[in-house]
Parts: sequence; structure tokens; C-alpha cells
Amino acid sequence: MKNKLRRNLQSLQDAYASLCGLTIIITDQADKRITEPSGLTEMASLLFGSPCATAEHAIANLLEKVRNVSKTIVYETRSGLKMLVTSIGLSKQRPYYILTGVWVDGCTKELITGRIHETVPSGEWEDWIQALDKVPVLDQEGVARIISQLDILADTVQALLEREQGGEYSAYDLQLMNLIYLLDPASPEWLQGILGIVVRILGVEFAGYAMNAADGDQFTVVETTGMPKDNSLQGASFFYGEGFLGQVGLSKQMGYWRNADRDLRISFFAAHGVRPKVLICYPIKYKDKLYGLLYAGDPVRPELTEEQADMGMLVAHQLAASMYHMESEALYERQKKRHDTYKEIVQGILVTQDKEDYLQLFIEFFQQQLGSPFMCLLLHTPDEAGLRIYSSSSAPNERYTVYAEDAEQIYFADGIPGFNLLNKPIRREWKSWQLVEHPMVFEQRLLGLFTVQFRDEGQRREYETIFHMTNVLLVTKLLVQQPGAVPSRADIMRLLRDTLLTQEPIAHSRAAEIQRLAQDLLEPLNHSAEEIEWIGHAAFLAPYPIGLLREYLGDIPAVCILRHMHYYLLAYNGEEDAGESSHLYLAKVLLMLTKYTEQGGRQWKETLPIPIAEPLMRSFEQLIAPSPVAAQEVGGVRFTTRERDILDGLLTGLNNKQIAERLFISTHTVKNHITKIYEKLGVHSRSQAISHMYQATGKTDFLRKQ
Repeated sequence: MKNKLRRNLQSLQDAYASLCGLTIIITDQADKRITEPSGLTEMASLLFGSPCATAEHAIANLLEKVRNVSKTIVYETRSGLKMLVTSIGLSKQRPYYILTGVWVDGCTKELITGRIHETVPSGEWEDWIQALDKVPVLDQEGVARIISQLDILADTVQALLEREQGGEYSAYDLQLMNLIYLLDPASPEWLQGILGIVVRILGVEFAGYAMNAADGDQFTVVETTGMPKDNSLQGASFFYGEGFLGQVGLSKQMGYWRNADRDLRISFFAAHGVRPKVLICYPIKYKDKLYGLLYAGDPVRPELTEEQADMGMLVAHQLAASMYHMESEALYERQKKRHDTYKEIVQGILVTQDKEDYLQLFIEFFQQQLGSPFMCLLLHTPDEAGLRIYSSSSAPNERYTVYAEDAEQIYFADGIPGFNLLNKPIRREWKSWQLVEHPMVFEQRLLGLFTVQFRDEGQRREYETIFHMTNVLLVTKLLVQQPGAVPSRADIMRLLRDTLLTQEPIAHSRAAEIQRLAQDLLEPLNHSAEEIEWIGHAAFLAPYPIGLLREYLGDIPAVCILRHMHYYLLAYNGEEDAGESSHLYLAKVLLMLTKYTEQGGRQWKETLPIPIAEPLMRSFEQLIAPSPVAAQEVGGVRFTTRERDILDGLLTGLNNKQIAERLFISTHTVKNHITKIYEKLGVHSRSQAISHMYQATGKTDFLRKQ
């Protein structure tokens, strides 16, 4: 076994052990261990009740028992402890195994303790009990999660071993590097695991990560590996432009230094007792945002190879992409939380008929969400004289009365022009309060004012859109209840479209794609601009209940198209629906486009519930057929533009959900494209696909694509 392969497999084992919290051994059938985990003796002693001298013999016996097993199994001994055994079959040599354990069920831990007292000499009880206390307690869900992780580990180990058989060593570090997207960013050991991979790939003694403050001028080292605790640099800070690392932070370009120990810029390291001879630093940046600096060095090695530096750059790209998507996911979760609560208030306002009740509901809802020290709604509708004040029930009314008098003089007094036309938030200071005033406007009439003091600018940006949408909803609700002031259908459609963008951005993007496809399909078929507009409106209204649309919009063409499409989806029995021929035709077009955008380019026709006329189907298939220009050839394999987009996502470490969100398609569509990519490349796993592309394009092209 080559030393480089052994190091990579050791790093794989260490990373997964950190990920799943269990000891891992990679070994062959003859118990020739490739990796040496910490805690091997304790694991074997606990699992088999064996002293240290027979630990290896006990594991060899276990492998003999499972030699014919070809899948991951849970092996439980008479002691009540369990471990996982995963087999890796290779064509040219004996199988390898991954042993993972040990753990215990919560219900049996007390029984195991009793057995220790019965069978172990009393002088050893304390040692055995302490060892048992370190054993994780797992439920079925936890075991299933670890098995899933082991399957990925087995694929990666198999790929490395097969390449070792064929003498292909160049992919070792790439396989190891791709572990980054498998590590759980929520784990406290996430950065530590990445730094361990960096040390293995570069063959250096230490590595670290320095994070920059959000709006500051300093970097702070938040994680290191390979350094003694006394001089680990943990918590140390430096400024932009200061020393080796600060200059990388300033330029946002990789820095590499040989003979760094002779350079006066080494003061940051020297102050902590570290004198690297070779030092390399990568900016962790994504889409022009700098998250921090990844650095590594060695006090003995004089230099790094170009290949090692390139691999380190790939790790930096993976880390930057991971941090970007962590930030995006955090933002997405905050948005989802706001959208979910927004749905609640929309539902509450829609079903509440009494004006006083739903206006108070509006105020209490946002007060609970923001915790603002100043928030009120001033209402000035045509059916009431003067301003009505609505504020949280927990807020003092006196200050809002004073504020209302001031606002009335500024915004609602006779002869005050201009403000009604703005229809956008106004910022102003009132009695030391930094307020944002949101006008409630309809047809250049100011109906009210919703005023908030935000905690900070970030909170204002997060809630600005929701405030706008809720204001529109309130205005619509207020006017609907006033005779002669009902909003137009165009206003309601605009409200529903904007709400879709706020609540379901993926559905909104899919509707926009349907609108574009409809135009490209119908214009050459000589359909009118009016019909194309109808189907576009229908695409954006499709996520809403058809009953709600008919109640508020009536049987306009877009609603009729949707009604017919619902018939085809839910009640079609081979008989044609009744209605205008143009609406029926456009309903079939909308159904076809909807199935295509949801299912992707492979199975959408099979999911159509009705037959589509041959001329229409042929026209659409010609429209979506990839042109020769759209197909791209990489390493002798031709990919469509969509396949290339998804492959780029794979190469940057995105999972299926992240790729789907980036491309505004479903995860089902992503899986279909990935299956096609695997077929074209002749591979069976994500790691093999990435390795194949790396070999086909070379390091230089691969880095450029990142």
C-alpha cells in the first residue's frame, strides 16, 4: 500500500470519525489495517470482552464471520454492544472492510453495567464503567444517518483503492478534497475537519483559519490544527495589510512564501513561537465577498509543489462555496420563517371581517415579530373623520397620540401635496426616535401610515418587502369593504403576483419560465399577443386555489384556462371539457409547459394526463431540443447546457437541493440530469463523476471554472 494512499485513507477515516462520532477502522480481510484509529484497544476490549493482547485476533475473527456479506450490517455481540461493518468489494484483490463502533441502545446500558459487575474483578469495575460511559447511545434514526454516511465513505474508499490498483495516484487528493461538502457545517468540528484535510493534502505541519469581522478591519484566528496549545494562535488578531496574512486579506489573492522564517513580516507568527519555513495563504471568497483566510505552513519543509498549491486552492474554493451556501441557507431559513408567519397574518386578515379586529391583529403580529419600541398604524379612510390610532396593547397610548397629531399636520392636512405620489417609505427623526413611515396609498390617496422603529438596518431590509405586501393587502381589504371603491382586477392580480414572489420565489421563477416558453412557442404559431398574455397570467395564478381566483377575479380568460387545466389534471375521463376553444387550447399548452418545467426534459411527456395534438407537441419538442451550439464537449463527452450547469454545481460541492435552488428547478429534475450525466461519463457516484471531470479537464481548466 502506497504511503500517499494510506495518508488519504487515514484522513478519510479521521474526517468521518469526527462526522459520526464513532471510531472507524479501514482494514482488509486478513486484518491488515490501513488506518490506525485512536481507541482501537478500548473498542475491541469493550466489544469482545478481550484484553489488549487479543484485540487484533478478535477483529480478525469478526471479519471471518462477515466475509460473505456485501452490504452494511449492524453486528451485535453477546455483550450487548454494537458496531457497523461495511464491505468494499474489489475485482483484483481481497475485500476491504470499514468497521465503525461501538455504540449501545439506551435500554440495554444498565444491563451491560450489571454484567460488568458480575463478570469483571471488582478492582477493574471503575475502568470498565468509565469506558462504557464514553460509548455513544444511538437510536434507530442516528444509526440510519451513520449508515448513509458510511455508504458515501465506502464509495470514496473504493474509488481510491481502484485507482491504486491501476496506478492512478493523481486523484487521491481530489477524492480527499471532496470530503468537504460531506462534512456537516453545523458540527463544532467542521472547520477542524477541513483543516485536517488541508494538512494532509499539502503535507505540512499546521493550518488555521482566520475570520474577518463583519464591518471591522481585523482578522481573528478562530481555528487551528497541528499546533501546541501554548502557541496555537487561537484568538490572535491582525489587521488588513499586516504581515503575510494581512496582505492576502488586502489583495484577496493567494500568497505563497518560501524562507518565510527569514522575512520580517513573520512577526505575527514569531510572537506566538511559530516560525514557518514555508507558508501559503488562500483568501476564502465567493462572489466578491471575503469570509476569511485559510493558511498553512511548515517549520521544516522548504517549499510546496505546484500540484499541492493547486489542490489547496481547490479546498479554498470548496470552503468558500460552503460558507456562501451556509450563509444563504441561514438567510433562506430566516426568509422561510418570515414567509410562514406572513402566511399566518394574511390568513388571519382574510378571514377576519371586523375592521377593528384585523387591524389590531396586524399590529400585534408585527410587534411580536420585531419587538419594536415604537410601532403604530394611523388610519385615515374616507368613511371616518380624523385619524384612528392602532398600537400594541402593551404600548403606552400617550406618545402615539402626540405622534398622530404631528403626522396629521405633516401628511394629512389640507393643501399638503406630493406625499401621496411617493408611495415609498419615508425615514425621519421624531423626538429622538429614528422612524420609518410606510404610506398606505391607493390611486394617489393616502389612506394611512404604518410607522416602525427598527432595531437596525438589517432588520429593516428583511421586513421591507413584507411590510409592502401587507400594506397592499390591508388597502385591498379596506377598499373592498367600502361601496364604490373596489380595487381593479389588475390591482388584485398584481397583489397575487407580488405575494407569490415573496412567499414562493421558486414557484415565481417557474411561472416566469413558463411565460417565456409560451411566448417562444405561440408567437411562431401566429397566436395573438393577448392569448400569450393570458397564459402568462395563468402561470402566475396557478399556485392559488381556483375557487379564490374565481371569487376575486371572476371568469377572466386566465382563470378559465386554469379551470380547464384543473379539469384535465383531476377529472379528465377521455371526454373534452366544455368551454371556448381558445381557452381549451391554451389550457393544454399551459399543462404541457407546467409538466415540462416540473419534471425536466426526460419524463414530462409520460406524466401528461391527456393526449396533446401532434402539431403542437412537435413544435414544442423542436423548441426545447438542444441545439448543437448548446451542447458542450468536455473530455470527449457532450453535455447540454442544463447538464453543464448541473455538473458545475457538482464540481463546486453543491448538493441536489442547492443546485435546484440555484437553477430554479425541482430536485427531481436535478436527479434526472445527474443520472444522465453518470450514464454519459460511465460512472456510478458523485465522487467518481468529479474525479472523471478532473482527469478530463486538467487542474488548470478546473480551477478556472471555479
